Amino acid sequence: MAVKLPLKDVSVEKPSVLVLDDEDKICEIIRRFLVSSNMFRNVVVADTVSIALMKIRNEKFDLIIVDYNLPDKKGTHFIDIVSKSFGQSKIKFLLISGFLDNKTMADCVKQGVKHVLVKPFTRMMLMRKVSEILKVANPYEMADKVLKKVNK
Repeated sequence: MAVKLPLKDVSVEKPSVLVLDDEDKICEIIRRFLVSSNMFRNVVVADTVSIALMKIRNEKFDLIIVDYNLPDKKGTHFIDIVSKSFGQSKIKFLLISGFLDNKTMADCVKQGVKHVLVKPFTRMMLMRKVSEILKVANPYEMADKVLKKVNK
């Protein structure tokens, strides 16, 4: 008797992420958080807008995590450039910053920013936000649910 196994949908690829932040330590922390989740095909980092734009020309990204305060441009300006110049309306953006007051936050919303995460944040906060944006399951929350059931 043959057992039929469900076929894996090979058309669904893991998402690719670009992290843009001028602080190398922040880039590395975010990269490690994302890579350790095993949810992503590729995690690329850039520390300037010009390097990020070059990477976008050479690779497709599903999500770009961008700092608000960058030395060469504001993160919102970068988002605007990518949205208009590359015609890649499917790219999702997550704006991160430790310097968002109410006025700046209102300006971000006016400029079309839909997702914001305030620094400092934890791995769980980042993964929850990324999972929400990409509409994928968060492996850390899934593991927590399993552990809670086992420990009951």
